[in-house]
Amino acid sequence: MAADFNENSGKATMSPTDSNSERRRYDRIALGLHGRYMLADGKEFECDIVDVSPVGVAIRGPLAGDLGERVIVYVEELGRLSGVVVRRSASDDWFAIELRVPAYKINKLAMRIDWLARRLAEGLPERRRSARFDRDQEQTTLSLPDGRQLQANLLDVSAGGAALEVDVKPPVGASVSVGQRRGRVSRHFAGGIAVKFDQDGT
Repeated sequence: MAADFNENSGKATMSPTDSNSERRRYDRIALGLHGRYMLADGKEFECDIVDVSPVGVAIRGPLAGDLGERVIVYVEELGRLSGVVVRRSASDDWFAIELRVPAYKINKLAMRIDWLARRLAEGLPERRRSARFDRDQEQTTLSLPDGRQLQANLLDVSAGGAALEVDVKPPVGASVSVGQRRGRVSRHFAGGIAVKFDQDGT
């Protein structure tokens, strides 16, 4: 189902589309995340994120939104997400929203979820520099061994390394620079690379 927002009421009218097939492309993943959500009347509640995908979020909290109601969710690891309620539990403590994510951001959200899932599976510590997911202005320059310089989006960064969203993937082991920091490509993942910085800090 797709929804058209009524900005005055905070509700959405539902109309049939082919978005069911689009939603089936993505698995919902349980990441053990926490956050806050705001209902259309402005009330905010703490919540647990039951599972998440680039097109939907299942939320457990004190009060479920009404079907078709617009909900805004703040998740530290993913940022601000907005959608409409498409399912809710009879006990009123669980509901699912269909996200309203611009098409050009769906892949970015999918990569971020994939990175978080890999981090959880491998027991890696969180490396993110900020709690924002929308990183259009958080770009850096990736310098390749052949002298080319590419614009890359930072996904995670720490003193030891960084994860970058980038179109061109240098081979694992290649010497690169992320901004002014030198390092080597330590691995590839869907949509990007991980770089381990040199120990001399330059």
